[in-house]
Amino acid sequence: MTEGHSRLLYERLTELFPAGWRDAAPWGYPHQVELALIAGVFRAQTPQANADAVVDYVMRSRPSSLLDDLPELIVGGVDGVVKTLGSGWGDTNVLGVPVLRAAVIHDAAQALVGLGVNSGDDLRRVYSEAPDAVEGAVLGVRGLGRVTWDWIGVLAQVPLRPDPEFVVFVGRLVGEKLSPAEVADLVRPTARKFALDDRDLSHAIRELIRARAA
Repeated sequence: MTEGHSRLLYERLTELFPAGWRDAAPWGYPHQVELALIAGVFRAQTPQANADAVVDYVMRSRPSSLLDDLPELIVGGVDGVVKTLGSGWGDTNVLGVPVLRAAVIHDAAQALVGLGVNSGDDLRRVYSEAPDAVEGAVLGVRGLGRVTWDWIGVLAQVPLRPDPEFVVFVGRLVGEKLSPAEVADLVRPTARKFALDDRDLSHAIRELIRARAA
């Protein structure tokens, strides 16, 4: 993509982003994949304060754990995850689906372990090598949709590839039909114009897409 495309995208996004958008992408838990998964499941459907409260409880209840071991998270089954989340959160259901969030967390972790993902480093490595396999495994979990996976990925600092909705949105902003690869190539220089990394700008764009669709 050309410098002109990047400049145009920068200008259009500057017009569309709401106040405070630069603070939208949290640092996350790149070396605590259990927390990234747990927080992602809650943050997709509840306020940031709720996700923070769950993370705080998990960290306090397992002070000796690095929380970067998915096999450890699932060793006790769904009941074990319920216990990990505590009485205030372990019995909550996914909105619109009669399934425990604890079950979603357990099944997603189990699916990732089946791909050889045990840690945050594993998740980023395996996703870079086989994104279709990772997304297929995670999105195949009942009660876990695209928005939840986006949050898990952001919190685990996975370099998520543009999904179809993202590709169409960016293409419309620059007035061209673009491929996913072209969109990825366009986001990188545009992020530099905002003095951000790709992850933060991509997350802000996803949040903008969701806000406009609401």
